[in-house]
Amino acid sequence: MNIIRELRKQKGLSQKELADACCVHQTAVSQWEKGRTAPDINSLKMLSAILGVSVETLIGCEKPKDENKIQGFDRINAEDASQKLGRSEYFALIVTDDSMSPTMQIGDTVIISRSKEIINGDIAAVAIGDSDVTMKRIIKKDTSMMLVPENPAYEPSVFTYSEIATLPVTILGRIIELRRKF
Repeated sequence: MNIIRELRKQKGLSQKELADACCVHQTAVSQWEKGRTAPDINSLKMLSAILGVSVETLIGCEKPKDENKIQGFDRINAEDASQKLGRSEYFALIVTDDSMSPTMQIGDTVIISRSKEIINGDIAAVAIGDSDVTMKRIIKKDTSMMLVPENPAYEPSVFTYSEIATLPVTILGRIIELRRKF
């Protein structure tokens, strides 16, 4: 399917509505969609703004990247995560406390792989009960698991495996990347 037609339909626009927005006749839009003609540079710029994609996408030099998009959240809890993340492999969170300082600072963005395989010493995104997700270093022991902050002002949390099941303590994934703006 032609990219202009596909994007127009996604936006719920008729050919006439798109033509009016681009200041061209409806037959011009029809010709673009049939591949008989191509929009000039001014029309491409207008189409880009109206359809919400780059000019490169419109001319076929760039494919839409929705499948690579990582969902991001300021805050999320375990219930939200299971509902909102679906089958996505990665998600992003903004650090909202200083418990992992100096490694992570408030306002940093962390990328989390939803892999459930956590090795001792990994930093993971963890939800305790229905509270918001927190980031902590995971230390597994024979009868318990410790969630260890980097900031010495905070105490580690220790949970037995029965507490992990009843609270629950849910590991949502392993932190694989830190992004910081300056």
